[in-house]
Amino acid sequence: MSISISYSAEYAGSSVASYLSDWSAYFGDLDHRAGSVKEGVNTGGFNPGPFDGTQYGVSSTVSDASAVIGGNLHYTLFTPPTHTLWGSVDSINLGTVLNGGASSGGYTVTNQEVSFTGLGLSSAQAEGRDGQVHKIVYGLMSGDSSALVSAIDALLKAVDPSLSVNSTFDQLASAGVAHLDGASVAATDVSLVGVQDTSHDLALAA
Repeated sequence: MSISISYSAEYAGSSVASYLSDWSAYFGDLDHRAGSVKEGVNTGGFNPGPFDGTQYGVSSTVSDASAVIGGNLHYTLFTPPTHTLWGSVDSINLGTVLNGGASSGGYTVTNQEVSFTGLGLSSAQAEGRDGQVHKIVYGLMSGDSSALVSAIDALLKAVDPSLSVNSTFDQLASAGVAHLDGASVAATDVSLVGVQDTSHDLALAA
């Protein structure tokens, strides 16, 4: 599996790192700390749920920023190690306005800005909150994209050492390993692109 990036023309001249930094700042911090979780307010949801699924959708409490994480996801809740997200992450869609949910066939980001697919990231339950999956998703929920930035940087450099999160989306598209029209070449594909159901609320604790 290889990383594939889709992006809106608005961000063509932005680097991956700068986009993720800006998106995280706009999303803000859901404050999923002990005693601060408010069911249906600063909680996201699994599809199909209640604590496992192929998607986890979450939206900001201070803006319309939203994320849909796809993979094979599991949440321990009170089972040791408590409040841990583990499993695999294959895709992350970022943008604004979260729609859908478990009762409507899945989550979508209405205004998709950037999506990462083919990530192939995973962590075991035994790793607890030190696992890569927990760090990436909880980081995004906390306004901190550093774990995702590190993971994407490693994936890009594995394709071509000259690529990194400091490359702009257009540079990635013209790096000889991708096309803006979405046609896949070599190992990296960078293509041009372009409801919240809280019936299964949960709290990802730090």
